[in-house]
Amino acid sequence: MSGQGGMCSRNSRWLKCLVGIGLLVAAAGAVAQTVPDFAALVAKHEAATVADRRWLHAHPELSGREVATQARLRQILTEIPGVAFVPGEWGTGLVTMLAGGQPGPLVAWRADIDGLPVTETTGLRFASTLTDTLAGREVGVMHACGHDIHMSVALGALRVLAEVREQMPGSVMFIWQPAEETGDGAQQMLQAGVFANGRLPKCALALHDHPTLKIGQIGSCPGWATANVDGFTLVVRGEGGHGAYPHNSIDPVNLAAQMIQAFNRIVAREIDVNHHCVISVGSINGGAKGNVIPDEVVLEATVRTHDATTRLAVKAKIERTVSGLAAAAGAPEPELDYRLGTPAGYNDPALVAGARAVIRRVVGEENDIVYSPGLGGEDFARFSQVVPGFQFRLGVDPPEGTASLHSPEFAPDERAVAIGMRVVAEIIWDQLQRP
Repeated sequence: MSGQGGMCSRNSRWLKCLVGIGLLVAAAGAVAQTVPDFAALVAKHEAATVADRRWLHAHPELSGREVATQARLRQILTEIPGVAFVPGEWGTGLVTMLAGGQPGPLVAWRADIDGLPVTETTGLRFASTLTDTLAGREVGVMHACGHDIHMSVALGALRVLAEVREQMPGSVMFIWQPAEETGDGAQQMLQAGVFANGRLPKCALALHDHPTLKIGQIGSCPGWATANVDGFTLVVRGEGGHGAYPHNSIDPVNLAAQMIQAFNRIVAREIDVNHHCVISVGSINGGAKGNVIPDEVVLEATVRTHDATTRLAVKAKIERTVSGLAAAAGAPEPELDYRLGTPAGYNDPALVAGARAVIRRVVGEENDIVYSPGLGGEDFARFSQVVPGFQFRLGVDPPEGTASLHSPEFAPDERAVAIGMRVVAEIIWDQLQRP
């Protein structure tokens, strides 16, 4: 009797276990059946999104002046079902929310919207012919950094997600950010409270189109990816005089040259080689005639680093160097205006790992590219200082090749729009599934 009872008990447990497994399998099958067909949704909205891209490309505006761009985005966004505008002091930017029908987290996506003072020479049918005034002179205006691609991909991904919002968990906040090129826009949006009032996302995501990657490729860089973008203006003062009698003067030209060489020695001999650092003097102005020693020389430079410790150490070393060399020459104390600008961008490794799994599924393992950290700047880094962030690169280089970013000939492959739409929608969807 006792043996039969034990066997029945074991059989009962096995039966319950099998039933449980069956339920799990059924549930998994149900989930699999409700995964959106992102490829079909992208195909449905690709034409409208490419049309958006062409309009935006033809109508670029400089940083902080994106009035027509803002109006056009507002018009398009109003027509996408489920999109709600978040009120706020966003300047020429916008913030929109797409709420899902199921409970879940909040994910933020940033798209920058400004153009550059570049006169376009691509020859495209929708090339920009617009001009504006900057620093008192007329300049051409162009989306020479591909922000038209960034905006259109975000619009397309939003259209796709809006189609499946009822089954989407959580919400997506799309930040249409002005003034990335001047490094001001992200900070302005944060100060205006984009992440306030219960809008703190679990993560912030973005992309940047890139001509170093072929069409179809997606690039990732875990950890430090972009640089602290700092710089300084240095006025080196001396005592002017005749070029034939330098001993009667204090030559600021010679002193400035010593300082430039000393900056190179700081990088070569005072910075750990495992910590990236660049000091580049891009402008030297002083004097008006070859036989006249001037009273002063003005230098302008950019300084690039990754980590905060190196960033502040380089600043202190430059201050010490210019002061010490001036004192050694018997020159007046130089005037150093040192500016800490956009911080370095850090891609959260866990976010990168999760996104790369999606990327490999969408574009194939051969198109999942890992690139080395760079020393370019991007103010998306300010968002990733508040929440975990990840900005990836979208390949836009056509088979025949295109010019570099910020070039008047930069013409990204338009096929990247559809690829970007799908990758963005799927990465966001994947993040919304995670606790």
